[in-house]
Amino acid sequence: MAKQNYKKLITQAQELIDQTQPSGTPADSAADKCLMLSKQLYQQGEVRVSRQLLVKARELLKQQGEACLAKTALDETETLTLTKRLKNVDEHALARELLQKLLAQGCSDDLAIKATQQLALNTYKDGELPPDERYSQALTILEGIGLRSSDCKDPETLGQAGAIYKRKFNRSGRLEDLQAAHYFYQRGWTKNPQQDMGYCGINAAFILDKLAHRAHVNAAREKIPDTECESLRKQAGDLRKQLLADLPNYATVQDQNILQQWWFLVSMAEAAFGLGQWDEAGKWLELAKNTEHFEWEQQTTTQQLVAIARMHGFVPPAEGQSAKDWAAPWQALSLLLGADAPASFECFRGKVGLALSGGGFRASLYHLGVLARLAEVDALRSVEVLSTVSGGSIVGAHYYLALRKMLMEKTDAEISRDDYIKLVREVITQFFNGVSKNLRVRALASLPDNFKMLFQSGYGRSNRMGELYESYFYQQVEAYQVATDGLPNMRPMHDLRIHPLTADQLGNTTFTDENFRPQQANWRRRSKVPTLLLNTTSLNSGHNWHFTASFMGEPPGLTGQDIDMNQRYRRLYYWQAPTEKLKHYPLGYAVAASAGVPALFDPLELEDLYPDRTIRLVDGGVHDNQGVAGLLDESCDLILCSDASGQMDDQASPKKSALSVFFRSDSILQDRVREAQYQDLEAKAKNNALQGLFFIHLKQDLHSDPLDWIQCDNPTPEPQRPHCTDYGIDRGQQRRLAQVRTDLDTFTEVEAYALMASGYAMTKHQLSELDRQHQDLQLNGHWADFDIQAPAQDWPFSSIAPILAADPEAGDSKAKDLAMQLNASSLLAGKAFVLIPTLKYAFIACGLLLLALLIYWIKQNWLDNTTITLGVASITTAIIITLVGVLLPFGKYLQPLDTARKWIGLAVLGTVGWVLANLHLKFFDQWFKQRGKLQRLLDL
Repeated sequence: MAKQNYKKLITQAQELIDQTQPSGTPADSAADKCLMLSKQLYQQGEVRVSRQLLVKARELLKQQGEACLAKTALDETETLTLTKRLKNVDEHALARELLQKLLAQGCSDDLAIKATQQLALNTYKDGELPPDERYSQALTILEGIGLRSSDCKDPETLGQAGAIYKRKFNRSGRLEDLQAAHYFYQRGWTKNPQQDMGYCGINAAFILDKLAHRAHVNAAREKIPDTECESLRKQAGDLRKQLLADLPNYATVQDQNILQQWWFLVSMAEAAFGLGQWDEAGKWLELAKNTEHFEWEQQTTTQQLVAIARMHGFVPPAEGQSAKDWAAPWQALSLLLGADAPASFECFRGKVGLALSGGGFRASLYHLGVLARLAEVDALRSVEVLSTVSGGSIVGAHYYLALRKMLMEKTDAEISRDDYIKLVREVITQFFNGVSKNLRVRALASLPDNFKMLFQSGYGRSNRMGELYESYFYQQVEAYQVATDGLPNMRPMHDLRIHPLTADQLGNTTFTDENFRPQQANWRRRSKVPTLLLNTTSLNSGHNWHFTASFMGEPPGLTGQDIDMNQRYRRLYYWQAPTEKLKHYPLGYAVAASAGVPALFDPLELEDLYPDRTIRLVDGGVHDNQGVAGLLDESCDLILCSDASGQMDDQASPKKSALSVFFRSDSILQDRVREAQYQDLEAKAKNNALQGLFFIHLKQDLHSDPLDWIQCDNPTPEPQRPHCTDYGIDRGQQRRLAQVRTDLDTFTEVEAYALMASGYAMTKHQLSELDRQHQDLQLNGHWADFDIQAPAQDWPFSSIAPILAADPEAGDSKAKDLAMQLNASSLLAGKAFVLIPTLKYAFIACGLLLLALLIYWIKQNWLDNTTITLGVASITTAIIITLVGVLLPFGKYLQPLDTARKWIGLAVLGTVGWVLANLHLKFFDQWFKQRGKLQRLLDL
C-alpha cells in the first residue's frame, strides 16, 4: 500500500514538474500542490523530486507574485497567503514588495499587524540587503507595532526580535546582542505561553545554553572561577521542564491534531534533549520524522540539537563507528535523520570557509602546502566556501575544478579522506607544470596575440593572462571546448556549478543532482559542495566584486551604508546578463581580474552591463588581500585563512622620491588594513561569534626586536632564540621565503617545494596549537573535531623540509645552497645570472667585448667628418615626435592620446618584446629551471 502511494505521489509530482501550466489548474493551486507534494516526498526520503517540486513552486509563485504586484489594488487575504508561500521558497525580496504595497494601500487592523510581522520577517531574511541594514530595518518595522512597549504580548513579534538579535550576535559576537535575544524570547514565552506554543520558550532555553557555554569558555581562558555557567544552565533546565509540563496541556486545548504538527513535536523533543532525557527526545523525534515537513525545517532543527549536544560536551561519533556504540544524544537524533545522521552531525562546526590570499605564484605555491595538511587532517571535506584573491584565485580555481570533477564522479559515501589527499597531490603536480611555463613572459611570446592586444579594443594583457591560465592550468584538470560561435574558447563561469553525483536511497541508484543548492543541502553531506568566490576590486565604486559559479557583482554585505555612499552594482545571475559575452563570461578572465595587479596589468572591462557605465576590475587584493571579508559575508562560522601576501618590510633609509614615497605609503595603508582585519577576526573568535579561527602567514614566529637609539643608556637585552621557528624551519630561510617575489614567472622546483613545505609546516603546527588551546579550555574532542594528529604523508616537497630546518651558518652545504637560491628568488629579473656564475661571466665578457669593439670603432673613426642632411620630412618627423613626447603625459585627459600612448608601448612590447620573450623561454628560462632542480640540491 505504501509503495502504491509512493508511486502515485511520484506520478503527480512529475506531471506538475513537466507541465508549463497544469491544465485547468490555477497557478496558486499548482504551487500549493508542489509545496504539499514536496513535503510528502521528502518525508518518504525522496529528496531529488522533492527539490524539483520546490524549484517548480518557486517559479510558479514568482510569476504569481509579479502578476499580483502589477495590480492596482491588492486583495488582503490573497496577498498575505501568497507572501507566506514566497517566504517558504526564499523569495523574500518579492514578498517584501507585495507587503509594502499592501500596507501602503491600507488594510484591516488585524491583517495589518500580520502583514507588518511578515514584512519584518522577509526583511531580515532578505539576502539582497546588507545584513546590518536589514536587521535594523526589521527591528524598526516591529517597533512600529509595539515591540518595545511593556504591553507587547505577541509571541510572533517578540520571537522575531529574538531571532534578529541572535543573527546580529552571529555576525558581531557582541554579548549585548545575545542578551537581547534571550530577553525577547523569554518575554514571548512568559507573556503569552498558550499562543507561543513553545517557539519562544525553547529558543530562550537555547540562548541560555549559549550564554552558559560562553561563560565557561571565557572563565577557562582567563583561568578564573566559573561563577555563571551553572546558574545559566539551571535556568535553561527549569525552562525546559516547564515546557515539557505545560505544552501538552496548551496543545490539546488549541488543536486536537497537534501531534501531526512538526514544530510542536520538535519543540517537545528539544526540551527533552536539552534536559538529557534522550529516550524521551528520541520518541518525539521519531514522531516528527513521520510528519510532513520541508528539508529546511529538518535542517534548522538538526543544527540546534547538534549545537546543544556539543555545548553539553558530546563529541560526534567517529567515521565508521557502529551506530550501537554512539553516545545517547546521537542515537536519539538518528531517529529523526536516519541514514543522513553521520553527515548531519558535522553541522556543529557551522559553515566552514577557506580563504587563500593574494601574492602571485608565491602565494599559490604556499597555499598548496596548506591544502596538503588540511587534506591529511580531513578538514577539506568540511569547506563550504572558498574565497580567493589574486594568486590564491589562480590555484583556488584549479583546486575547485579538480574537486568539482571528483564530486560529480563519486557519491558522498564513496568519497574518503584519501580521495582529498590524492586530489591535492594531483593539483600540486598539475599546477607546478603550469608554473614552470613562465606565463608572465609567455604573455608576449605570441606575435598574433601581441597584435591582438595592440589593435583589438577591450583586449589587453589581463585578457591574455586569463587565456594562459585556462590553457596551462585548467585544461589539465578537464579539457573544455566551447560550442558557441563568437565566444572565446574558455570555460564560462556558469559551467562551474557543481551537480554532485547523489545516491538515491529508495531506488539504490545514482543521479546527478541538477537542483542541488549548497546552502540548503550541504548539511546532509560529509563532503561539502563549496561555493567559489573569486574576489576582484571595482575601480568604479571601490567595492569588492565577486565572480561565483552562479552570479557576479558587488555583494550587499560588503558595503557600508553609514560611511560608504558610493553606488553598489547589484549582483546578477549570468543568464540575466544583457549580452551573450557576459552570459558566458570565462573563468580565465575572472581569475585574471582577481590577479590583475594595477599598473602591471590592464583592468578587465565589462561593457554594456550597467547603463552608461563600463565596469573596470583590478586585483582583489586592493580591497581585501586575504579574502576573509567574503567568508564573513557568507556567514562562515569557522574560518581557515592562509595568508601568503607580501608583507611590508623594514627600511633603514626609505627613499624620498615622490614615486617611492607614494608606493611606501600605499604599503603602509595595506599593512594597516591587514592588521585591522586580523584584529576583527580575533575579536570575533574570542567572543564566540566564530566557532574557530585558523590564521597563518609567511612571517609567523619571525619576531622583531625594538631598536635602541644611539648611546642608549638602558639597551634592550638581546633575546636568545633557537635558529628554528616553532614549526621547524630556520628563521633565516623563512625570512627569505617571505621575501620571495610576487610574480607570475617561472618558479623552480626548489622555490616551489620550499614554499609548499613552509605552508605545510605552519599549518601542522598551528592546528596543533589550536588543539592545545582547545584542551586548555576543558572542551571535549579536538579543535573543530578535525583529526589534528593525523600522520604525515609523503609529498613531493617532503624531502626539502630537513634542508629548510638546517642552519646555513652552521656549514651545511645544502642549506647554504638553498639560502643562495632563496636570496635570488626575491629578484624580479636576473635570477639566472645570480645563480649561474658561468652565465654571469659570459654575459660580462660579451659586454666587455662589445664595449671594446665600440671603443675601437670610435678610435678608428675619430678624425672622420660626417655630413648630415636634413630634409623637410625629417624635420617635420622630429617635431612630431617631440610634440608626442611632450603631450603624452597629458594623455589621460585626451582619449586619442591615451590610445596612442598604449599603441606605442604595446608596439614595442609586441615586436621587440616578442623576440626577447622567445629568447628568454628558449634559453634563460631552461637554464634557470635546471639550476633549481630539487634533485641537484639533494645530491650536494
